[in-house]
Amino acid sequence: MRVLTRTEAHERAQSIALDEMAVHVDVRGGDAPRASTFQVRSTLSLTATTSSTFLDVAGTVTSLSVNGHVRQFHQDEERLALEDLPTGTPITITVDADYSYSRTGEGLHRYEDPEDARVYCYTQFEPQDAHRAWPCFDQPDMKARWSFTVDAPTHWIVASNGQEVSTEAIEDGVRHVFAQTLPLSSYITALVAGDWAVVDGGVWKGGAPGGEELEVPLRLMCRRALAPSMDSGDILEVTTAGLDFFHEVYASNYPWGKYDEVFVPEYNLGAMENPGCVTFNESYLSREHPTFFERQRRANTILHEMCHMWFGDLVTPQWWDGLWLKESFAENQGAIAAARATKYAGERAAFVVGRKAWALEQDQMPTTHPIDADIPDVAAAKTNFDGITYAKGAAVLNQLVAWVGEDAFFKGARLYFTRYAYSSTRLEDLISCLEEASSHDLSGWVEAWLKTSGPAILSASWQTDLSGRVFDFTLRDEAQKPGQCPHRLEVSTWALRGGKLEKTHSFDVRMNGVEAPIDPEGILNVSGGRSHMDLVVVNDNDLTYAVPRLDSSSTELALGFISTCPDLMTRSVVWSSLWNAVRDGLLDPEKFAFSAMRCALDEEDASLAAEIVTMARSAMTSYLPSSKRAPLIHELSRTAVRLARTLSADRARPWVKAMLSLVPLAAKEETLLFVRELAEHNSSHSGWLARAALAARDEASPQDIEQWFLAHPSGEAAAHRVRALAAIPRGEQREAAWQLITSPQVSNDHLSAAFEGLALSTWSGESIVRRALEVMEEFWGLHTIGLAIRFVNGSLLGGIDIENPASLNDLVEQVSQWLDSHEDAAPALRRLMIEHLDDAKRRVRVQER
Repeated sequence: MRVLTRTEAHERAQSIALDEMAVHVDVRGGDAPRASTFQVRSTLSLTATTSSTFLDVAGTVTSLSVNGHVRQFHQDEERLALEDLPTGTPITITVDADYSYSRTGEGLHRYEDPEDARVYCYTQFEPQDAHRAWPCFDQPDMKARWSFTVDAPTHWIVASNGQEVSTEAIEDGVRHVFAQTLPLSSYITALVAGDWAVVDGGVWKGGAPGGEELEVPLRLMCRRALAPSMDSGDILEVTTAGLDFFHEVYASNYPWGKYDEVFVPEYNLGAMENPGCVTFNESYLSREHPTFFERQRRANTILHEMCHMWFGDLVTPQWWDGLWLKESFAENQGAIAAARATKYAGERAAFVVGRKAWALEQDQMPTTHPIDADIPDVAAAKTNFDGITYAKGAAVLNQLVAWVGEDAFFKGARLYFTRYAYSSTRLEDLISCLEEASSHDLSGWVEAWLKTSGPAILSASWQTDLSGRVFDFTLRDEAQKPGQCPHRLEVSTWALRGGKLEKTHSFDVRMNGVEAPIDPEGILNVSGGRSHMDLVVVNDNDLTYAVPRLDSSSTELALGFISTCPDLMTRSVVWSSLWNAVRDGLLDPEKFAFSAMRCALDEEDASLAAEIVTMARSAMTSYLPSSKRAPLIHELSRTAVRLARTLSADRARPWVKAMLSLVPLAAKEETLLFVRELAEHNSSHSGWLARAALAARDEASPQDIEQWFLAHPSGEAAAHRVRALAAIPRGEQREAAWQLITSPQVSNDHLSAAFEGLALSTWSGESIVRRALEVMEEFWGLHTIGLAIRFVNGSLLGGIDIENPASLNDLVEQVSQWLDSHEDAAPALRRLMIEHLDDAKRRVRVQER
């Protein structure tokens, strides 16, 4: 399958001036059982300076006309050749095509709800899947004003980027006409059609300071079966708070008219920033009462996407090497908006132990890359939606703000929106606006932070004398990597007094080389100064991007007393330091896990407590051999059962979720009794996790699973059923799971669910790794990249255990051999395989310590 290259995209954009796109989609037959195709007409208005180019079309073209004259045409895979075009004069090109509904979450995805047989369709295009729904120039810098007309069944709700301006009864349905948009890239155009439940969110009124007051209609949409779980009060509260916040700091009015938020099934992403029609993974809605942690994560995502209405939609990167221009900003601003504008004030702290941990993990792999990465084609773009582009970029923005100041940062953003509205930009365009606003030369900062890869490793050291004077208090970068990044950060000292931590000092440190003094004024160079620093925290308040190290005495104290620290950000930074020490083989995972479980019970912030439990679980399963896991698993399970019977879901659910993932590895009878109760009496997410856990131990049969499903046959339950069946440790069930995975009809969610079940199972025979590796390259070439990435990640889900030679053979030896024998495989595929191998080797190293 041919992929669009950066060179081809640049040449096409230089030769075509695209003005308008009119798209007419006919989905009137979409509500028929197992409907598979729909029809589209795209009409493009443009001016060309070349007589030949190509249009992106994944459907089957049925006709082509230029200026009203029918043309013969040639379609090669997903490209329609456009030849003998008039140059230097306006052209109208019309293309008719038949398309297939997607089951992979790319293009126009169609979903039949097993709960009530209702049908739902939605689009998802980033980075280059708009041509899977309609013919277009599918690249970000070729913006157009889009007009959508949609013919749909009579009872369907239809939404797009623009406001619906008219409806008309037609044969077998209704024609919906939408207002023409302002200039948009193809990847953020949107269509949502189906029997959706709709919540009218009213009208948000407001605007930029001193500007025109806006009225923005708000709507929420989801499957009708999920409507009771919409949680519309919280979602709309966050949405309106976000609109208030971003108008205040960006001083630029929301340009897209309405604001629909649609929660969709079988979604590949968390959300997508389609202007006026934002789509979200429906997993953000829960049939169980959502915990505070779950609502906070959703709030972050809502505000992340809202930031994109400016960073990414109003001003768009020219090509996918400019992802930093939108994703890093949305990641950063979403967390800040949640912390400042909503009740989820702990979101910045949650970023430190959650998303930033993802960045540090990605940045220490052999495939690491600069934030401003080289993206030669669309396939490379797909694999660069990673922890570096998102979370490292967001953390680096914190450092930029620390250097230039927040006022200058937002002033630069406002200038950027004004200067480049509705156009596409390069990195230098944004930097010039920030330089102008801050009066700083940022060229050195750009080279150091955006053009290099790998994190600094920052630690503090000092000397003391017999009187307790502290001298040579120094910050050092242990990594000493090329292209040393400048850092401005905070180093804090804490004393343990009366069994609680108290902050004694905070030092503003600027570091432009491999080391810098922390206390140049000698504040601690006094008798007894050492007593002020029982705990030394590097990068307190998370101002820079680095791996922060704790000294040995601070590590010991933190493991016992960090929950007594009164500052949430400090606690998060310390937990980040401890977790990185585990991953780097510097802290015993067993010791860490026991301490984490104890401290999580005392942690007052529900979101941080949930992250700590997740870290404890990961320490057990990833970084300890099997012989050391059981006591920890039993302790976690005992605590989870006790909390589930005595406390609210906010506190208990993260423990129960962790416990259910560990039950196949080890479980006492009291734990199994609780799991069986949950499986029998709870048909929501937690209940199905319990059912899969029992199935993985061969304590639930296919008949049990089928009966559970038929009792409450929801869309979510259908995927859970696949997962539970695949978990049963019997040859026939594993073969059935493999046949489903390799079936042409498998959906994205069911493929992942089958892989998850296989990995959860206690099966002791041959894993599916060998079979997956045998077809890996073929699967990659025949399927969309989204489904192919799921296949790679799913097939290598198994755990590493140095006491189990089979796991080492699967995830180290066989993957190494595959890489050696497939040097010419697609670069994006090899990258994923290299990352899996690197992660497996890290787990082996830590387990062997």
